[in-house]
Amino acid sequence: MKDADLAHIVEQLSAEPDESYTLQQVVDQAVANVPGCDMCSVFVRERKTVQVAATTDPRARAVDDLQFDLDEGPCLSVLREHEIASVPDTDTDQRWPRWSSGAAEQGVRSTLSVRLAIEDPYLACLNMYSSRVDGFDDDALEEAVVYARLASVALLQAREISGLRSALGNRLLIGAAQGILMERYGLTMGRAFEVLRRHSNDTNTKLHDVAQGVVDGITLRSS
Repeated sequence: MKDADLAHIVEQLSAEPDESYTLQQVVDQAVANVPGCDMCSVFVRERKTVQVAATTDPRARAVDDLQFDLDEGPCLSVLREHEIASVPDTDTDQRWPRWSSGAAEQGVRSTLSVRLAIEDPYLACLNMYSSRVDGFDDDALEEAVVYARLASVALLQAREISGLRSALGNRLLIGAAQGILMERYGLTMGRAFEVLRRHSNDTNTKLHDVAQGVVDGITLRSS
């Protein structure tokens, strides 16, 4: 990739510090910039849960769903054990034969899956699909790896910002619930927080959910 291309990709991936937007940009820009990539999706695994986080084409979603249905396929393999998985021809692949046969029926003839450099327990994998046999040559592989590094940085930044926003939102919500309890029962700020925390522990409910309940009008015991 040329420097101008790299600059454009970075600009597009970082256009909006929102995780879902960034994920969609990751797959859209892969189609636009990785040679041979006709459609793309990204899998996200958080702890034991894997889901399709973004996709560019209904066919990509169909072959993704097939990986889940059969519990086999290149992206699941990348999430579990490999950094990169390539299928030059879905008609002849023997590693994931049931999935490859289904992918070929959907018009996906070759694939390239690359793990994004995200830290466990949050992992992501970029799935690039081509309608041509041997759609990803050595140059395409090299560019896909470079692109995956850029996408990883953008996604990590978006997750960090989303986490900060979530933490701030939780703090504001808990503060609002404390204020309601202070007004309702004449409590100090510290005592109001203890009421929220105790109810969270007693009911095995997350603290921000307890706070949301107070804001929504649920009555808690003050002692």
